[in-house]
Amino acid sequence: MLQRQIDLSVIQILLRGAEYLRARGVVQPRAEADILLAHTLGISRDKLYLSRNLKVSGQDQERFVKLLQRRGKREPLAYVVNKREFMGLEFYVDERVLIPRPETEILAEKVLTLRETKSQTGYNKEYKNPRVLDLCTGSGALAISIAYYWPEAKVTAVDISDAALEVAKYNAAKMQTPIDLRRGDLFEPLNEDKFDIIVSNPPYVSQSEYKDCSPEVKQEPPLALLAGEDGLDFYRKIAAQASRFLCNEGLVLVEIGCTQGEQVIRFFTDQGFKTDIFRDYAGLDRIVLAAKE
Repeated sequence: MLQRQIDLSVIQILLRGAEYLRARGVVQPRAEADILLAHTLGISRDKLYLSRNLKVSGQDQERFVKLLQRRGKREPLAYVVNKREFMGLEFYVDERVLIPRPETEILAEKVLTLRETKSQTGYNKEYKNPRVLDLCTGSGALAISIAYYWPEAKVTAVDISDAALEVAKYNAAKMQTPIDLRRGDLFEPLNEDKFDIIVSNPPYVSQSEYKDCSPEVKQEPPLALLAGEDGLDFYRKIAAQASRFLCNEGLVLVEIGCTQGEQVIRFFTDQGFKTDIFRDYAGLDRIVLAAKE
């Protein structure tokens, strides 16, 4: 069915591609076939439908088939096309980094609200030219988005993976957004640096949860997903060490798993932080804010 054929139109090849993906358990086979063919032809999905009677060359059919086969093996779509949109920006991603999720945009948006005056944010400090630290930066999506939309911020991003930092460096150059990239385990490479805002979307999947993850998720780097037996290892470490690296009245904002709010809040309150929690668009706990008093 997927072998090269002559004189196939866009709509014909889309239908065959969608059927191939459906048979391999892809949840949205038609939409993903659209994305893969548009990527193959170097056009937008909108233009794809305006060109539905366009004949697809044999060479392009072969390229499309190769992409379909990768997706049919449940390789994440973002890895197949090497891109993922985040905060309106297009990031390069591959198997070296976790794929940015829509939920993490809520964390970025929450940080960006701190550009407003203190009366609007509800916090005592005004953040005009802040130093921002992003822990477990991965592709750099969070750090780069903050720097892109808040040019006055000085952003430092840390990751333990050299491979991930290569992707973050590429994305920072692509967005023409300078950030200070450092390799190390959480706060390890920071010496005595102080920050106004610490953000993180750390690994937070437990060992038991990982067993039930989709085939796509299991092709992402385990280092960027797994966080010990209960999924809370990174929150314990961040809460225990954050005060040392925060300026007076500094803030920590972390993304959490939807069932982890109570435990993560306790980690921070035990360290003397005032805490708050914010929900995502599905009404699930998603962001914990901890304020140093």
